[in-house]
Parts: sequence; structure tokens; C-alpha cells
Amino acid sequence: MLNLWINGISVIADDVEGYQVQSYPVDGEYSVKIDLSDFDSNEGKVLYDDGENQIYVEKVFVNGNSDYEVSFMSSGTYSLRGATVVSGSEHARTENGFTHINQVNATATFQDDIYKIYPSSSSGLNYKDGDSFAFYLFPHDKEVEVDIEKDSIIEVKLSNLYMLNWEK
Repeated sequence: MLNLWINGISVIADDVEGYQVQSYPVDGEYSVKIDLSDFDSNEGKVLYDDGENQIYVEKVFVNGNSDYEVSFMSSGTYSLRGATVVSGSEHARTENGFTHINQVNATATFQDDIYKIYPSSSSGLNYKDGDSFAFYLFPHDKEVEVDIEKDSIIEVKLSNLYMLNWEK
């Protein structure tokens, strides 16, 4: 009980003998609008919320001089009975632990241009109630002129999120 209280969802996920995990895609497309002129104003904006599980913007930042990124945090539930979390990653069990395979279909709309965006990073179930995953906001394979004076809002849409459900 103390270990669960201190370490959270990873205790259940790591208990291969005590809990079985089911993972499946979540229907729907979920979006959030991000203001590139004020990074801090985006923190906490909700992308997904089913009443028990939530995905929200952790932070928006520029990596280097030109790689705009958004990081999402997932927040699920856990108790001695089991746990749930909706994530951008499928945490499948393997002989050596867990994978964190990005399953999300992601697009962005910026200044009337719609394009596919790509993952920049992800974590395991490292947080007490979930994980994190991030995307580049602009593709590397396509020239996008970022003029936040003209328009600073970018809309990010994610589909094929994954529900992970651990039960005794």
C-alpha cells in the first residue's frame, strides 16, 4: 500500500502477476489550440477528459532556435483494484519491461495549412499517475513560415489515443 501511495501507477503496471493489462484505441479526435506568442498560457489546457483520465498540455517550448514542441501529460487513476490511463503511447508488456510505442495520429493547423506532425519524445509510466509524450509542432520535411505576428494560434489534433486498463 505504501509503495502504491509513493510510486503510483507504475507499481500496478510492473506487477505482472497481480494485474492484467488491456490496451485499446480510444475513438474520436481531440484538439487543443496553442498560442505560440505566450507559451505559459498553454500550460494545463485540456486535450482529453473522460471524467477519470485526462491529457493536458504540460508545456510548449522551442528546442534550439526553430523546433517548436508541445509536451502533453497524461493523468489516470489507480488504486489497489487496478489503474487506468489514456495516453499517446501504448505501454505493452515485453520480456524486458514495457514499450512506449507512439500510436497517435497527429495533425496541426497553422495559418490555414493542415499537416501531419511527428513525435519528439515520450516517457514510460514515470509519473505517479501517468506518462508524457511530445510532438514537433512543425514538420521537418515541409517548409512552414512561422509568423506569430500574423497569427499565433496553432491547433493540434490527436486521434488513436490509447486506453490502458489494469485489473486484478
